[in-house]
Amino acid sequence: MASYQAQGIVLKQTDHQENDQLFTIYTQQLGKVIALGRGTKKINSKLNSHLQPWSVVNLLIAKGKNYDHVAGAVMIKNFSNLRTDLKKIVLASFALEVIDKLTKTEEADDKIFNLLLKYLFVLDTNDFSQVDWQLIKKAFTVKLLTLLGFGPSQNIINDDFKLDDFLTNQLESELKTKRFFSYLS
Repeated sequence: MASYQAQGIVLKQTDHQENDQLFTIYTQQLGKVIALGRGTKKINSKLNSHLQPWSVVNLLIAKGKNYDHVAGAVMIKNFSNLRTDLKKIVLASFALEVIDKLTKTEEADDKIFNLLLKYLFVLDTNDFSQVDWQLIKKAFTVKLLTLLGFGPSQNIINDDFKLDDFLTNQLESELKTKRFFSYLS
């Protein structure tokens, strides 16, 4: 079985069977990958603490028949300040969900990886006013859409409601994080 190494940001984890989890990770080298973590739901799993959402990890992934398998993981950065502020949690979750929904597996784009990394770093290291966090979310959304080839017109960028509608149309579904933004207002 062949294996590869990659640096990535954990987008989400999903339960799979009794003790396993599927991890969706946006890697710098391969784009979005989905890999199975065997036994990661167990309390004593060595991998579990390294494979948390919003974490940057060095991964060793083994090719598998149905799923690639996480053979090793070492956390590089965990963005611990994100976990202490509800606004930051919602903003970070929004970015992970949008990237997961708008990108295809194994289509690498170093610019998307770097955009997400910078976005999480800015959220982690700064405190924002109500206006600031809305501007940061908007800037991230416009930059990501532009990188993906969906660049909105200036008319759409200038109107928050039009931008949200434009994003929803590209996603073809509502974001799960959208309802949490109303709690933050």
